[in-house]
Amino acid sequence: MCPRNAIEVTSVLNPDQIISIKIDHEKCNMCEDCLDEDGKFCPKNLFYKDIVKKVGREEEGVRYKYKEIAKCQGCLKCELSCPEGAIEPVRYEI
Repeated sequence: MCPRNAIEVTSVLNPDQIISIKIDHEKCNMCEDCLDEDGKFCPKNLFYKDIVKKVGREEEGVRYKYKEIAKCQGCLKCELSCPEGAIEPVRYEI
């Protein structure tokens, strides 16, 4: 079962594979560290800015490129580098 606001990849063969990234938009302070394209935050640059839903409103926020999840290396730099702890990988569990 996937957490709310997460998309599940249908073909998961590796039990340690990251199947989604969840961003808690209420925690995100829009520091934009995750948007840097130098690879220090995300080697594959899988984060971008778009409109997100927050409690009772929509505003600009950070989103994850779900359609490119296969590019994710599972390095967890995104989770470790987010200063607000707003990024959480969702792992496949047997």
